[in-house]
Amino acid sequence: MPALNPIVRLYFYLMLSFAFILSDSLISISILSIVTISIAVKNRHHIPKVISAYLPTVFFFPMVLVMYVIFSQLLSDVSIMDSIKSATKAFSRFSLMIISMNFYLVNSSSERLIDAFRSVWVKFGLTWKWVDDIFIFLSLSLRFYPSFQSQWKKQRESQKGLGIKFKDTFLSKLVDVSISLPIMLTQQLNRSEDIALAMKLRGYGKNFPRKVAYSIDFNFVHFIQMLSTTYFFYSLIRFV
Repeated sequence: MPALNPIVRLYFYLMLSFAFILSDSLISISILSIVTISIAVKNRHHIPKVISAYLPTVFFFPMVLVMYVIFSQLLSDVSIMDSIKSATKAFSRFSLMIISMNFYLVNSSSERLIDAFRSVWVKFGLTWKWVDDIFIFLSLSLRFYPSFQSQWKKQRESQKGLGIKFKDTFLSKLVDVSISLPIMLTQQLNRSEDIALAMKLRGYGKNFPRKVAYSIDFNFVHFIQMLSTTYFFYSLIRFV
């Protein structure tokens, strides 16, 4: 089975998230939950990553619940039990939305998504250079964090290999980060200058519009898929 077009995939998950936010009936939320469970079953090998990314959200729930109950009691006549039920329901929908988007993040490539949008842009034949500059900026920016994270881990591992011990207190971590972070950012800044120089040497900006090295086709079938997705979620929100 061919993989979904990155634009269609993004659109589906965004519509699923909006549906969780806008749905209010138990039936519609149940159907959306079944959709999320189906996604989880299909991508069950990613479940540990998704749960790991979701867990920090759970830690904030008690604090948010207390604040919600306090403000609801101060600003309305709603009973405490109704406030708790309302907050729990909202948190459940919010949790399902986060879990579904986490499945999207672990399954999708930001570079392929940008290539898909660039492919559509090139297909239209428009020659707005500032749009092309935005695409290259997004592409480089999305590569920054993984590179920074990898370099940070390597530095930590090398320091541990040298026998340097780190304290687990919050203050010591804050001091350590304040010392290491400027150095890491400076290294990334120097790296960005090297990348910019390499792009100029390879002729970036001399030939416009640029082509897409690995073009991702967006055709009528993909458009129908997006329309079908819209119809399904709209019907679910509007009529169920």
